[in-house]
Amino acid sequence: MHRLKPIVSLSFVFCLVFIVSSCSVSAADSNISRSYKSIGSIPNGSIVGLNKNQAGYVRMCNSVNNLTPIGVSLSSSESLLAINPNLNNVQVATSGVVNVLASTVNGNIHIGDQISLSPFYGIGMEFQPGIKTIGTAESAFNKTSTDAALESVKDNQGKVHQIYVGFVKIEIGIGNGTENGAGGNQANLLQQIVKDLTGHTISTVRIIIALVVSLIALVSLVTIIYASVYGTLVSVGRNPLAKNAIFRTLGSIMIMSSITVVVACLTIYFLLR
Repeated sequence: MHRLKPIVSLSFVFCLVFIVSSCSVSAADSNISRSYKSIGSIPNGSIVGLNKNQAGYVRMCNSVNNLTPIGVSLSSSESLLAINPNLNNVQVATSGVVNVLASTVNGNIHIGDQISLSPFYGIGMEFQPGIKTIGTAESAFNKTSTDAALESVKDNQGKVHQIYVGFVKIEIGIGNGTENGAGGNQANLLQQIVKDLTGHTISTVRIIIALVVSLIALVSLVTIIYASVYGTLVSVGRNPLAKNAIFRTLGSIMIMSSITVVVACLTIYFLLR
């Protein structure tokens, strides 16, 4: 009987791994921001770039003002790490995951699409070759989206357009407008394989965590099943009269194994969704 007891602790350890991996995902989804000055107010969610004429200042980007985006404006409370927050300045997320203003001016946005600068200040749009990108969409957006609002906006020529504007969750990765992944670099082999399976781009960090969770789950299950069966045979051989209690313990361990499988599958699902 004593051979079976330590096995239960493996499932407990795996549950701890699930909690840790969930925290890791949350951290991966957070962002790092720093404070910049600006002339005039900049709404949260706006795409911004450095002002070429004033050091330390940012202004909203669009597809024609030739500014390279550095990140997305947000409140300091939305950052995992806010560097030098100042109520009089603009906090700009330069890495991680953030909500950005986007529009349907170039069509609907799908998960995994690159978000390009649009003709409208601070607002992104569906990828267009040759226009700088701010990152990869982790949520979809169209006129039926929950927060979609029909807006009348002017482009640089003063022409009024009716477009739907709302927020899209993106992973920041500044690109030069190529067809490849965030940052203008081609997606690595792991990302490409997972994209073929899921239909959207997933960060390498998430994929690696999913692989680690899968490996831990596999090793745990093999260990649990082997040790349980072996321990049961040995225990029954030594004490045949206690076989009912031994098999009940084996049944409990198998239930714990099933829970481990469910936890592992849920973890991997949330990592790759």
